[in-house]
Amino acid sequence: MRVVGPEKTAKVGKIGRPIRRIAILAADSSVLKPVQRSLGIVSQQRSEGAFSTATYKGATVITGVTPAGLVSAQASAEAFFLRYGDSIDHLFIVAINSAFDLHLGIGEVVFPEAVVDCRDGIARYPVNPGERDSSGVIYSSDHRQCDDDYVAALNHYDVSGVDSVTGAVAAVCDRHGCAFTVVSAVSEKMDLLAEPRDLFQLAGLPSYRSALRFALRRPQRIAYLIAMTLGIKKAIARAATEVLASVESLLQQPRQHQHTGNVSTASSVRPQSAVLVEASKG
Repeated sequence: MRVVGPEKTAKVGKIGRPIRRIAILAADSSVLKPVQRSLGIVSQQRSEGAFSTATYKGATVITGVTPAGLVSAQASAEAFFLRYGDSIDHLFIVAINSAFDLHLGIGEVVFPEAVVDCRDGIARYPVNPGERDSSGVIYSSDHRQCDDDYVAALNHYDVSGVDSVTGAVAAVCDRHGCAFTVVSAVSEKMDLLAEPRDLFQLAGLPSYRSALRFALRRPQRIAYLIAMTLGIKKAIARAATEVLASVESLLQQPRQHQHTGNVSTASSVRPQSAVLVEASKG
């Protein structure tokens, strides 16, 4: 499925030049910490406000958390670019998603072909420096109810997974002309039989106490909550592994491009006939 018409002009990303500064923005601290450990940078890092800086194989790596919610994620990403400006050669968005494509398994990592912020409906193309093919669409929305119109829209546009971060951060990267990669792991499958109030809230339970309150109010959902918790752990572990592999590939690419002359692109356009929009509000 092509969300973006190929006849539209694409914005060229920065990948293809020597990589000196990499950014990694994760959807939660529980997602970021395993990524830092996989890179072996935890003990080296120094704090710069909301962001931390370390070195990995000669490249500067800046890490930080983008809170859940499109407005919060956008504000955090804007603050990041305000601090670091044009110094970032490549940015990784690391997140977990609720799989709408029920063929995706728990813990499976998606390198999407396109990501969409429901607020503007624009599909933006990440750059995948790894060996795995990009496919599918990650749709970012704060929509909290699984109503018929919303499900119909996700079906119509062949959405792979839903979160509330990736599209907003991708839009900020696009405005700043920064190439980005999305590493999004499946933490749960969208259960269309679940109570609409529950959908999209399970992965965002902020604390043990909130999870306990959830279980006490809905004892019939305890098994679902346990499965969800295990799914989150599996998704985070897989995402950390894939980020490490992608960073390794990215750091090797400048030498490859010197021989081939190839330059990858990150695309962002608004086609007249293929704009994703929020199907319903609420």
